[in-house]
Amino acid sequence: MKNLLMISLFVIIGISFFVSQGFAEDKNKTWESEFVQALRKEKARIETDSKVINYASAGETVLAEAIKQAIVINNAPACKVMKIAIDLEFNPYLVIKNTFSHGGEIDLDQLCMCATEDGINKQIFAKASEDAASSLGEPIFSRYELTQSQCLREIGLGYHEPVDEMPDIVKPPPKPPQFSKSSPT
Repeated sequence: MKNLLMISLFVIIGISFFVSQGFAEDKNKTWESEFVQALRKEKARIETDSKVINYASAGETVLAEAIKQAIVINNAPACKVMKIAIDLEFNPYLVIKNTFSHGGEIDLDQLCMCATEDGINKQIFAKASEDAASSLGEPIFSRYELTQSQCLREIGLGYHEPVDEMPDIVKPPPKPPQFSKSSPT
């Protein structure tokens, strides 16, 4: 009886483990399909509706919201989100900028390597990373962080550490000679 109870317990634990894994995979497929659907819908709207005056900014808004939904709410991997959006022919600069702006804590080097594998120019990646800003308008990365990135070092961003105090380049003029005030005799 005790063995039957133990076997039943292991079977129940095993089944619940596999079921939970299946639900996790379904959730991953759900965010991906929602993300792709939102981007395709916007891409089709932009292509067919040529009468919209400001279609670029509307497309950027949809892209930003789709990236935010995928990464922040559904915990999708930033690299995969970026690759999907770029594969759907969205502007790589905007995709990378929005991924950093709405993505929370994303490793700069990791996403840079991912972008490089996808054929994105490192200059574009560096500029998008530099322009990415939080919801408060603060830059996501400092210039120092960008220049210290292993992935971006080879492009040479031309940055030097700030100097705390400028050296005095101009020397003061020499002091005039001192004459004694004694009278000649």
